[in-house]
Amino acid sequence: MKISSSFKVGLLTLLALFLLVGTVFKVKGRALSSAKRIEIQFKDVNGLRAGAGVQMMGLKVGQVEEITPVVKGENSFVKVKFVITNPNVQIPRASSFSIQQTGIIGELFLEITPPKTKTIYIPMVNRDILYKNDSVEMKLSDKYHDVGLIRDVEVMTKDSIPFSYKNNINTPYAYKIDYFINLPGLVLPEFVRGSAVKSQNNKYKLRLVPLDDTPLVFPNQTSPYTILEPMRLSDFMNWQYRAAETLTETNKKVNDILTDETIADIKRTIATVDNLTSRSKITLDKIDNLLDSSQDDIKQLLAITKQATDDFSKLSANINNIIGDKQFKKTLLSTANSVDRLSQNLNKIMDAADAVEVGKNIRVISDNLAQISTSVNSMTSDEKLKNQLKSAISNVNIAMGQMATALETVNYVNPSNPQQASNLKQIVDDTIVTTRNLRKFSEKLNKRFLLFRLLF
Repeated sequence: MKISSSFKVGLLTLLALFLLVGTVFKVKGRALSSAKRIEIQFKDVNGLRAGAGVQMMGLKVGQVEEITPVVKGENSFVKVKFVITNPNVQIPRASSFSIQQTGIIGELFLEITPPKTKTIYIPMVNRDILYKNDSVEMKLSDKYHDVGLIRDVEVMTKDSIPFSYKNNINTPYAYKIDYFINLPGLVLPEFVRGSAVKSQNNKYKLRLVPLDDTPLVFPNQTSPYTILEPMRLSDFMNWQYRAAETLTETNKKVNDILTDETIADIKRTIATVDNLTSRSKITLDKIDNLLDSSQDDIKQLLAITKQATDDFSKLSANINNIIGDKQFKKTLLSTANSVDRLSQNLNKIMDAADAVEVGKNIRVISDNLAQISTSVNSMTSDEKLKNQLKSAISNVNIAMGQMATALETVNYVNPSNPQQASNLKQIVDDTIVTTRNLRKFSEKLNKRFLLFRLLF
């Protein structure tokens, strides 16, 4: 059968028409094959047009099909419908949708960003309490909600964590937790702190809290994705204008506070601080040099101080030994008895001798013996010195005893007998000489003990 020319022309025209329609659909993003179509809502698309590209992590995966405004007063929005032409692309839940620009004045496109993994460090109070796939919770609208999952948990020492987290870690070990947010519409603050808390089913969760404790609102939306509204240039300039106004007002207040007098005072204060700092440095340098040069003297002083402390301890022990020495106590008691006997017999020679001189000598001797007895309590326990001391006191005791014996003899002498009267006069003279000598000896001995008191 012969095909006519008209049939051939009609067939070619029909094929060309099909190719034209297919090309148009392809350009507009309507693939001839079935593809996944998604609809999202923006409050403002900032000039995005139908036919714009859809990118995911920098790769084009589809095109925008329709952009339709929906006017509902304050609740107006723009409906954006796009198609994913790559059948291998899956958009995760809570992925972020934003309108981006290829350059400063380039073409607008729709950007898809899957949930990003974030890292936080928390103190490890107990071992192995957080695991992979455990929940992440946060307080939203005065109630705690699960907002994500833990992707990975690693135990680290405090020394190996970043410096910015060390101030918040007071335990030897910490958890390095990688997590992601899967609650659509939730945008976390830039900085948060975390802790491990136990839930009602005795499982642990990672709880996140903003650093400034700002309350967050639960995102009520029907879309499974997070929509990031674009910022127009006018909005950006408005924010800049407000920031400039705030900065201007702040500068004005600062200028009102920093008057010329205040600035002069600040300058004088700074100059004074600089001068004080330089002087302090000079003083510290001198102190360092003094300490370096006096190091040997300081060591010697410390050694002397230690020796003095040891000597004082020995002195205390020696005083206790002297006081507790029974023989020494007996000697002092005997001396006191001799002085008492001497006083009792003094009246026997009141008419026969210079009683005034003898009494004065006896009083001085008694005072010296009393001072010697007191000085003993502050003496060292040198055995040789102690023996000499005992010997001297014993000699005084013997002398006083002899004087008492002599005075007792006077009681039996008859003054009417010339021979006895001559003997009485000799005894009295000897007594006077003896008291004089004994006074000199006691004064000399007392001065010696005074020297020891000064030394010890």
